Amino acid sequence: MSITKTLSNKDLSPEDKLASVAEVVGTLRKSYGNAKATIEDVKVNTAHGALPFSHLEADSKVELLLNEALNIKAAAITAVENTPGIVLNKKVEELIATNALFANASAESEFDVL
Repeated sequence: MSITKTLSNKDLSPEDKLASVAEVVGTLRKSYGNAKATIEDVKVNTAHGALPFSHLEADSKVELLLNEALNIKAAAITAVENTPGIVLNKKVEELIATNALFANASAESEFDVL
């Protein structure tokens, strides 16, 4: 199942969605060659200020990742249209493998009490 379909699946919990996406991203990063590289967490804008992506609740992470997946799709299509010879799936692989949100996609959070 694709990342977008997984993130949009109403039958999966946010935690299950993130686990599935993290597994796919791990495979993509291995294929791309940067599986061992550390891609630092980034801050995202929330109603409560800028917070590290890893500190968000699972459902918030899912929404941001779905939006990011659509941004990656648009960027990959634009790249293919502008540069002859680019392979769409390879460009998508590159954009996901190097993306800070996808690299840090997991259901884990550092807040146990909140």
